[in-house]
Amino acid sequence: MIEMRTKIFLKDSQGRILEMHDLEDNANNEFDIDKLNDGVYFIELILPQGKAITHQFKINHN
Repeated sequence: MIEMRTKIFLKDSQGRILEMHDLEDNANNEFDIDKLNDGVYFIELILPQGKAITHQFKINHN
């Protein structure tokens, strides 16, 4: 049986994937946002059942 994992994506405002990770228990599942320009970004989780959860956030380094 194939084990499905939750995937987490960091996307820009155009929907382009900037980073992707397999979400793992007890792992440090972080994105380094210091290198990103100010603007709107999205975190998207794709669950093993195929359901997607998206959260929008803004970066302002000032």
